[in-house]
Amino acid sequence: MANLYFFCILSAFTFGRNLFPLVSANYTNPLPLVERLFLDLPLQEVISNTSTMNVVEPWASMYVDAINDGRFGDAVWARYQILGNVENGIIEGANLTVLETIKEDAVEYKANTPEQYEEAVLFYANTSSADGHFDVINTILHISLEDMADHWARVSYGTRCSNGYLAFTTDCRSLINRMYHAKVLIGDIRAISNFGSCHLRVGPYHEGADLTYQAAYAAAILIENECTRETGCCGRQVVSGWSPRNSGHRKVCLSSKNEGCSG
Repeated sequence: MANLYFFCILSAFTFGRNLFPLVSANYTNPLPLVERLFLDLPLQEVISNTSTMNVVEPWASMYVDAINDGRFGDAVWARYQILGNVENGIIEGANLTVLETIKEDAVEYKANTPEQYEEAVLFYANTSSADGHFDVINTILHISLEDMADHWARVSYGTRCSNGYLAFTTDCRSLINRMYHAKVLIGDIRAISNFGSCHLRVGPYHEGADLTYQAAYAAAILIENECTRETGCCGRQVVSGWSPRNSGHRKVCLSSKNEGCSG
């Protein structure tokens, strides 16, 4: 009877091993991502060199060590160079520095996945005091309203520059800095803001889809950035331009003109 009992136990053990062949001493569950936006390579894949991307040294080891040490700025810095596609500080194909690329991605994340971006902000705010790249941390944490406005404008607007109705750039910058920029529809208003020689106006209501003060603010920043130029006298900077009306928004004008801004 004892021998029969032992045989049954041994058979059950052998059957169990055949039935569940994946359960072994060498099997480990894949590690979760510590942060999904900027640290998107699982540690286990980098450690075991099983990533679908070709990670290179010394960045792969630096990525792993920095995450394990809680130096998250260092980890992001390594992640953006882990494919070996950075030469003389410039990322191939982007013509941007590593830090500029991180900022560009941070702006995109804040615009398109705001909840995950806010989670990332809380995560990176807790980096180790031994972090060697607080510049990376500060870049991720401090995306300004102007950064976002530039993003919104580039996504939605084009610009045209003019040689007439020139306003002083300093006045237009003051206008932009002081203007109301909430996400509220403008409605039947043409004169949005003015300061000194500079006026911000929009096309007639119902001529195109309405837009918000936030969108007008974004367009004004883009016009000021792209249409500012030096005058022939005294080196003063001036600006005049508009964002054309299209199916998505009304025309936006930034210049010295205190009337008009027609379609």
